Parts: sequence; structure tokens; C-alpha cells
Amino acid sequence: MKLLKTALSAAIVLCLLLSVLPAASALEADERFDGKSWLEVVEEFNERLSIRPQNVTYGYRNTVTGEEHFYNGDTYMVSGSMYKVPLNMVVAEELYNGEIDWDTQFGGYTYKKLQEGSIIHSDNDYARILWQHVGNGAYRTYRRVIAPLMGEDPDTVDPKFYENNFTTSRQMICCLNELYTNAERYPGVIDCMKLAEPHEYFRRSENRFEIAHKYGFLEDAAGLHMNDCAIVWTDEPILIVCFTTGQFNAYDVLAQYCTLMCDYAQYTTAHREAAEGALDAALADLALPAFARQQEEALPEPEASPEPTPEPVPEPEEAPARISPLLFAALALLGGGLFLLCAVGRHYGMKTRKRVFAFLMSVPLALAALTVSVFDCSPPARVGTEGAAEPMASAISLFSHPDPQETVMAFFDALELQDYEKFYSLLDGYSSLGLEDRPEDAAGRMVLGALRDSYSYRLEGESRVSGDLAEQDVYLRSLDLKAVEQALRESARAHLEQIASERAYQELCDENGYYLPSVVQEACDAATAELLGRMPEFYADHELTLQLIYSDGWFVRGDEALVAAVQGLG
Repeated sequence: MKLLKTALSAAIVLCLLLSVLPAASALEADERFDGKSWLEVVEEFNERLSIRPQNVTYGYRNTVTGEEHFYNGDTYMVSGSMYKVPLNMVVAEELYNGEIDWDTQFGGYTYKKLQEGSIIHSDNDYARILWQHVGNGAYRTYRRVIAPLMGEDPDTVDPKFYENNFTTSRQMICCLNELYTNAERYPGVIDCMKLAEPHEYFRRSENRFEIAHKYGFLEDAAGLHMNDCAIVWTDEPILIVCFTTGQFNAYDVLAQYCTLMCDYAQYTTAHREAAEGALDAALADLALPAFARQQEEALPEPEASPEPTPEPVPEPEEAPARISPLLFAALALLGGGLFLLCAVGRHYGMKTRKRVFAFLMSVPLALAALTVSVFDCSPPARVGTEGAAEPMASAISLFSHPDPQETVMAFFDALELQDYEKFYSLLDGYSSLGLEDRPEDAAGRMVLGALRDSYSYRLEGESRVSGDLAEQDVYLRSLDLKAVEQALRESARAHLEQIASERAYQELCDENGYYLPSVVQEACDAATAELLGRMPEFYADHELTLQLIYSDGWFVRGDEALVAAVQGLG
């Protein structure tokens, strides 16, 4: 029988499984992203389009993973009409709360018309009516109202926020994230953004994905300010922002930035999903339900052992009639009186022959009184009934069998000392639990070694003996392999993701799109090494009631709870 040769090898030797799994059939190398960080990607983008760093700010967020990046993210720039997004969010929330309805009028126009006109057609007059409503006619008050949507405290935000129409890319990403995450609170806003300028700005050349955007355009003494912010429904929806100021090719910058971020999102999503998919497939057998099934299959069945044949229970019968306790008193008094007479008779002139006779008579009377006290003065009992007092039988059992605690201690001492020959010799029902095995894989040997080193025990109370059966309560500490398995999954996934994010496609996969065995092995080795010093975190305590059987000595019965605890599967 094998212990963890089946369970552990499946749980630890991930490389054999991972190396035959496809990374993703659609994955292709892309030199724009392979082995590069987001910041490196946008810096190369700036260089390629002759963009001066001080002329732009960028923002990016993956709504699924939370991946977020900024370039000049806290630099204030003129936002143009992008302010109409948080402005309409404030009014739309009034609609959601029932404070207004679509037909509520502001400045002679229904809110329905004002929302569509300010977002779809970017009408500044309509927007002015709305911000005057929000700010009670004061521009600064309106800016204070929208500050929380931008992730800012109106009392501590940079004073630049209140100057004209300045905004940062970080603030706009925060606003878009609130809009996307809680879209139901802002009815109509995203729908209008989907209808705005369907062929310009971010949507100039990007038509693969649905886009909801709000652009900004302004020319003043400082030059041209052209911006856009958007929700893009790539495979994992993203939020993107781009501000430009004084950039001669702003149209191209906006259009190509949108496409670049869509491509980046698709690339990173595909590679992450490939890594996770391959790892999940490799670890499918380690998911807890499958692991439990595997445990049931891997655990050895107990070997048949003869059960002690119970003695036939006699029919209850009345105990024989007892001599009255008065007889004991009479015999004791008579014997004591004769002995006293023998002792004092000489003082009163009693002849020696009579005193000897009195002494000789007192001895058998005293013995008779003692016999009656032992055998006839105990409480009545029914012979052969449950719970009957059988002091003689108990005494015989006690003196014929050794204390079972000695066997229990020898059993667990052998387990701690890895003396498996002795351990198995005291185990009834199993000739092996596989603890003595040596897995071929180094990681498997490490975990099995950690299991062997984890054992400690403590006896609780005295043994309870009933004939040839006994019980002993024990606390056993052992490694919890299920907890190790879960930690291994998490660590291996994290290491594989890290490796995949830092290397080029060619370094990760072969020509068929399969992960290289060396990459998988590296992730597994790193996960195993990480867990080496953490094994005590995965120790578990088990409260066990050991069953023992006597047959020319005590033997510990290998019940399911004991076997699972010893194998680290309990």
C-alpha cells in the first residue's frame, strides 16, 4: 500500500502536467509588449509619434484585474468637455434617487434633453445650465460637488482643481471607474457616451470594440487642448484617458493611444489567462473535491483482523440468599468475648486449661466473622446483567493485561522517531501507510519529509478498559496536506504569473504555443522553496479516541480518523 506516492506526486509534480498543456492557441508574439512594462510601452509610443513628455498625460485601468497605470498621472491639464461626465453623473444620481425625473426642467429644458445635448453633442450652454443647478449658480460649488467622484476631498484637493477646468488623468480614471462599477446609479450617462462622435478621437480608427467616450477640445492662447476618456469593452473592459496640450499631431496621438491600449489589454489578458488556464488545468486534481476523491482512492483499505468473540451473556439470575449481617455481629462479638476472657481470666483466677480453650474457640469465630463480612455484606447484584458489579472479573482482567497506555505511547513514539517497523507492528488493520516510501520527485520528498517531522502527541486522561478492548483519548499534531496543497496552488500561480509578465513570448512558449517545461519547472521549484520555511503554518491538531484490541498484547486499531490524521489528510 502507498501513502502519498499517489496523492503527493499528483499534488507536487506540477511540471509533468503543465508541460503538456497549451498556453493559448491565439497567443502571438508582439514586440510592442513582449517583456515590457506598461511604462516602457507608452515611452516607446511617445518616441514613435514624436510626443513630448510634458505635452501628454495617460491613464489606464483594467476593470477586471485592477491593473492601473499612469503617465504624468497627477499633472493638471485642461480637460475641455470631459468635465461633462462627472457633471451629468451628479444630476443622473438625483434621477436615480427619485429627486427628479427625465421630464424635470432646468432652464426651460428637460433633463433628458440636457443630458443628451451636453454629452452626445457636447453643448456648452446645456452644460452651463446643469452646473449652475449643481452648484446653485457658483462654479466653485459645482467643482466641490464633483470632487468626490474624482477621488478627491473638496477641502484638501490641490487648489489647481478649482482653477478653470483643470483635471488630472488619475482623477478621470477614478471617475470612469465609479461610472463603470455603479452604472445603475447614473442612468443614461454611458448610453449617451456610446453615441458621442462615433468616428473621431478614440473612435477614429478603433472599431473592434464597443466604446463609450467623452472627448474634449479647446483652443486658447496656450494652444490646442485635445483629450478623450473612455470605457472600452475589450475582453476585460478597460478605462483609458489621454490629455494632450500643444501637441501638433493630437488627433493621431488619441487614435493610436486608444488602439495601443486595446492591444495591450488583449495581450496581457491572453497571456494571463493562458498562464492561469494552464495552471488551473494542471492543478485540477488538486481542487479540494477532486483531492478528497483522490484521498478516498489513495487511502489503503484496512486489512481484515479477527474480532474478539464475545462471551455468551447468561440469563440474569438471582444472587444466592445471603446470611443476615446480624450473624456477622454475633460471631464477632462471641469471638471477641472469648478472646477477652482468655486475656483477663488469669487475673480472676481462671484455670489455664479453660483460658486455652477460650483462645482456641475465639480464632475460628473471628475467621467466620471475616468470611461473612467479605462475601455476604456487599450490596445485592444481578449476575450477568449490563453494568453488574464483577469485581473478581475486573481484577483478573486488570492483572492479566498490561496498561494499554504503554502501547499507545510506544506507537506514537515510533511514529515520531520514524521507526516504521515498530509503528506498523503495533497497528491493527494495516501493514503500511506509505510513510516509509521515497517519492522520486524532490518536491515530493520535501513535503513527505515535512509530514514525517510534524508529528507530536499528548495523551488525554486514563485508558478505559473493558475486557479485551480499550480506548485512549489522544491529541495528535500532523501536517495538513490540504492546506499545503492550497498554498502550493497559490504560490505556483503567483510565480508563473510573475515569470510570464517579465519575459518575452518566445522565452515562455515553444513554436506550438506550449509552455516550456523549464518555465513550468521554475515556477514549481520557486513555489516549493517558498513553502520550505513555512511548514509549521500548516500543522493541524486532531482530537482522536484510539481503539485498542488485546491479542497477546495491545494493538491500535487503524480507524479512518487515525489513518487520515497520520497521513496528513484528516
